[in-house]
Amino acid sequence: MLGWVDAHEVNRVRATLALYVADVFASVPRKDQRAKGDCYLRGLMLDGRRKSIQAMASRLPDGNEQNLQQFVNQSTWDPVPVQRRICERMLPLIDPTAWVIDDVSVPKDGRMSVGVAPQYCGALGKRANCQVAVSVHAASDTASCPLQWRLFLPTEWASDTGRRTVTRVPPEVTHREKWRLALDMLDTLAGWGMRPPVVVADAAYGTNAHLRTELADRQLADILAVRADVTAHPFDAKPVAPDRNGPVGCRPTPRSPTWSVWPRVRRRIEHDYRELKHGLGLDHFEGRSWPGWHHHVTLVTAAHAFLTEQRLAPKAPAPVSPSTKSSTPSRTS
Repeated sequence: MLGWVDAHEVNRVRATLALYVADVFASVPRKDQRAKGDCYLRGLMLDGRRKSIQAMASRLPDGNEQNLQQFVNQSTWDPVPVQRRICERMLPLIDPTAWVIDDVSVPKDGRMSVGVAPQYCGALGKRANCQVAVSVHAASDTASCPLQWRLFLPTEWASDTGRRTVTRVPPEVTHREKWRLALDMLDTLAGWGMRPPVVVADAAYGTNAHLRTELADRQLADILAVRADVTAHPFDAKPVAPDRNGPVGCRPTPRSPTWSVWPRVRRRIEHDYRELKHGLGLDHFEGRSWPGWHHHVTLVTAAHAFLTEQRLAPKAPAPVSPSTKSSTPSRTS
């Protein structure tokens, strides 16, 4: 059962959190920036319905909205070494049975939040104005953690110089399909010496033959779901039309069952997203820029990893995870 992390609980683990921040954010050069990281993580974990910077700053005794805004949206610290250190800590701890490719959407108003566009929004179950991020999670039956994130940049953003400039999208970043973003993340992790026991994905990814081929070329084991209308056959097989259903009936369409995608592992990832979004404010970020979005998701991942470490620590009372009670989605673009 998930519950709130109240101020008393955050204060109880504050010394442990300071050591965690010193390690995970060691690549951040300035001491004052690391202190802001500590403050931001406490704001994410602390009891509160909204996890925008303004709301978090108002709840923290040392919260300074201007300082936190600068740290997340304007500062040039590199989130990649922080992400790598989180992976180095979490993979041995979780001992995953699989890495899971998935994506998450955040509804938005307006058109100036980086990557926002009318597209399918899983959070709403329909096409809507939203951001979409692709992720890779390490998962076992008992724990899981995001390892990497990639913000999906729709086609219309590739040549929109005005919005790219305002949101500070790097010149080398352009539109890439979600399955390619997933491969990019696996390649990044491989470059850090990290290899999945097996890659798991639902039919949105598993039906893509290019992804399956690329995973095979990398010699990565996979369990990928496919749609029910997908059939498999040898490469040199010749199609044969089945008999009609009666003299004027239509020919039956062959069907194959959808592959099961390790239900327990999938439930772990769904649990991740509930914690990340409703408990830790993944979708509460009100900034608009490319650097700000990547800083925020890295900080949310760090908070999630810290809570997971505390929960799995032997002989230590662990702080409960943030609540997954429903909260209002971010509507600021």
